[in-house]
Amino acid sequence: MRKLFAVLLIAFSASANEFSYRSLQSGSPIGPTPLHDRGIHGEGQIVAIVDTGLEYSSCYYAEPDGSAPPFNTGTPSGGLDWTNVDLSRRKVIAYDFLYSCNQYPGAKGCDAIGAPGALDNHGHGTHAAGAIAGDSGAPIKHDWGDAIAPGAKLVIQDAGLTTGDACTQYPGIGCPAVLTPIFEQAYKQGARIHSNSWGDRQGVPYPATPPTANYSSTSREVDAFVWSHPDSLLVFNTGNASGNGTPPASSLSAPGSAKNTLQVGGTRYYGSGDDDILAQFTLFGPSRDGRIKPDVVGPAKVMSGDIDLNNDGRACEATDSDGTSWAAPSVAGAAALVRQYYTDGFYPTGVATTANRITPSAALLKATIIAAARPVLWRPQNGNLIATKPVPSNEQGWGFPVLDDALYFPGDARHIRVVDVPLSSGLAQGQSSTIRVQLKSNAPFKAVLVWTDPPGVVRSIADPTPELVNDLDLRVNDIATNDHLNNVEALSLAQPSPGAYDITVTASQLRFGPRQSYALVILGDFDIANPAPLRSRSVRH
Repeated sequence: MRKLFAVLLIAFSASANEFSYRSLQSGSPIGPTPLHDRGIHGEGQIVAIVDTGLEYSSCYYAEPDGSAPPFNTGTPSGGLDWTNVDLSRRKVIAYDFLYSCNQYPGAKGCDAIGAPGALDNHGHGTHAAGAIAGDSGAPIKHDWGDAIAPGAKLVIQDAGLTTGDACTQYPGIGCPAVLTPIFEQAYKQGARIHSNSWGDRQGVPYPATPPTANYSSTSREVDAFVWSHPDSLLVFNTGNASGNGTPPASSLSAPGSAKNTLQVGGTRYYGSGDDDILAQFTLFGPSRDGRIKPDVVGPAKVMSGDIDLNNDGRACEATDSDGTSWAAPSVAGAAALVRQYYTDGFYPTGVATTANRITPSAALLKATIIAAARPVLWRPQNGNLIATKPVPSNEQGWGFPVLDDALYFPGDARHIRVVDVPLSSGLAQGQSSTIRVQLKSNAPFKAVLVWTDPPGVVRSIADPTPELVNDLDLRVNDIATNDHLNNVEALSLAQPSPGAYDITVTASQLRFGPRQSYALVILGDFDIANPAPLRSRSVRH
């Protein structure tokens, strides 16, 4: 990472968070905030983050009474505890020590609860948490440096920091990394979005170059967890390159390059607030088996609430730093707003309605974020700006998510329809499901299909065998994606002719299980007067 271990403390000047919370909602750093204006700040959402910890005394995370969050550690025989949770707290409902001296007695650098330095003595985790849900005041009022989801709550999973190891540099994740107990701990504590700004060196000691973009053991573990917890969205960053040239193909990190993650690259060239230019350090795909990665890009220059590294007694410090370590949590925060849109019943009318509340799958959240994405037009190369490749690309995936482009509110010309089909009622081999919409104008149309695929086979960087297990296909009238590598497919029509459009999902080949779940998001100028139930049919081919 360009500044992974260097946090620059600055005075309150031009704040990149002041750009982020606007640009992720409306696409402009000075644009409106349509989600916040309608009471969507992340309320009711819990986001977990694995990182170096959190300085919870900062005003962006502190309780009014200054009390410490509930701590969880572990034991050598019993593993991680998760039971100390306080949902009444405004920000940190649980602080989990993944590398505590209780669980690893005598281990070098283990966290002794209550000892100086047991919390975030680095700053990386505190900054990343601030990009998700930092809030120095009431969430209905934006305060300087607040995050995109100031109303969301946090589960902090403090993995410590050991630079130069052969794994993740976070000893609490393990070496080799073991992820399932960590994800399970946060899931039991209520988190349904999980932010990760780290990569797995897969046993290669620093400074040697680790494997990249391959389907590692941790990639398989990530995919297996989402397969068994289909409402858990795991967000990862790409990692970062040095220099100002073109990053090598397939340079992004595992396990973020797994199938069921939402992997996020970065925008904001040389620290600008411009989300129409890729950052000079964002890494490129594809995965080693040719899948499109990253999935999207997000703000990679962010100011947020941080640890007081100067030890000057200020409890409301903020820092400005760049790297895709901030892009992933920024998009995780945006996903919390999307999730609230569904859980509060804003879909389909655009007005919160109790009877319309739904619990979205991770596939639906990912599909909505991708449906909201706009192409980023420029990227740097050797000091110049050149045009990016058309999306989807391995430079930026599907683009930069602008939530108002996907989520419907009263008065919008564009509408949204979604289908979130669980495994129990998913498609069987050869089965299709079709939805018909009647487009009223030639306004842009988009359909995005995402499914949580079963875990694949661990492979080296030299093995390009496709990891896709269950192959679904998307068709709009007579236009098909013909994609047999990715578990994300999309079709866009810039100026469709008005008329009837059939959007069909087909289970072309299922190698595992009798059925496959999926999520479908459709955007366009069509009526939603009576959107439920959606018109669908199933046939066998």
